[in-house]
Amino acid sequence: MKKPLLIAALAALFSLPLQAADPAPLSQGEVRKVDAAAQKITLRHGPIASIGMPPMTMVFEVEPGRLLEGVEAGDKVHFQARQEGNRYIVTELQVVEQ
Repeated sequence: MKKPLLIAALAALFSLPLQAADPAPLSQGEVRKVDAAAQKITLRHGPIASIGMPPMTMVFEVEPGRLLEGVEAGDKVHFQARQEGNRYIVTELQVVEQ
């Protein structure tokens, strides 16, 4: 590629607007147990697209722990989770008003 073409190609590339990746959709679940002291929650959940997990019931860590405030067993929730090695961490938690 000749220099003027290379410069034009680089100029075009750097003029493109940066687009943030679409956030993964929130997953749905039902709270089975809350352990605020350990910052953990047990959820019966549907598929979790962000980590490729099928529906099941399991314990998640919660970061930050304040997300558990006001959450009780039996609540329906929408949540976001991430995986770090063998840890599964809820990073967003919203109680669904019924």
